[in-house]
Amino acid sequence: MLAPGGTIESEKLIWDKAAHFIAFGLILWSLGVLFRRLPRTWAALLAIALGAAVEEVQRYIGRDPSWGDLLADALGVATALVIWVVWRRFRPREAFQGPTPRQ
Repeated sequence: MLAPGGTIESEKLIWDKAAHFIAFGLILWSLGVLFRRLPRTWAALLAIALGAAVEEVQRYIGRDPSWGDLLADALGVATALVIWVVWRRFRPREAFQGPTPRQ
């Protein structure tokens, strides 16, 4: 993401967008693991804001910001968010682990 710039052929461009997609999906997952009380929508917005910040920083370090990269970031976050919601909805619930009631 902040690596030195250069020309990217179309094949490399696909892998670049895939890397953004996967990286920002994993960033959302990491936020969910590290900050369990953080609402999912806030975590998603934070991840997308990070992607926008990375693209803006590139303007100042000799690289060109890319709307395509930001779109790939946002799509990765959105996909991870859907997976997160579905997983939370359908995961098996743990059995009660408290003390056993007296008979």
